[in-house]
Amino acid sequence: MKLNLNSLKRLTSEQQSEFLGSLSTDELVSLRFNWRFWARDTQLEPAGDWATWLILAGRGFGKTRTGAEWVRDHVTGNPSARVALVGPTAADCRDTMIEGESGLMGVFPPDQKRRFEASKRRVTFANGAIATYFSAEKPERLRGPQHTAAWCDELCAWRYPQEAWDQLQFGLRLGENPRACITTTPQPT
Repeated sequence: MKLNLNSLKRLTSEQQSEFLGSLSTDELVSLRFNWRFWARDTQLEPAGDWATWLILAGRGFGKTRTGAEWVRDHVTGNPSARVALVGPTAADCRDTMIEGESGLMGVFPPDQKRRFEASKRRVTFANGAIATYFSAEKPERLRGPQHTAAWCDELCAWRYPQEAWDQLQFGLRLGENPRACITTTPQPT
């Protein structure tokens, strides 16, 4: 049986307690940061050859957490990763995508160091991978930088969606398989 949150919920309370009680402190901490255990199938990267993964869902789906975990998976073990984080505004990038409860700074285990430098608009991970944030209000800032991956949050709320997306696509060209993950709430426009 593949152990995930759903299979754990199917156990009786006694079986759940027995399973969790059998884990060491290190295993419990590891389980806390094991996204594959906690995520629903729709929150896991799709299999196959794709360039853009769109997560179009309402509030409470876990879009921010899914995007942050997707970035975490991309940079882990990939010191040459260069990730673009694009949100509606610079404040949205900082407050939600990076420092938010489900943002990048919160999804890594404590022993996996990362440094957020707001003045440089970037997060540097322990292995040297870098994520830089960009505001979709200033699409020209995406002109020039190159990336291995991009996480685009709330694309439906971008002020200049076509311009920002086009500039991002021109720079999404590093590595063997550059990809973008879009997490957004639909809007009636």
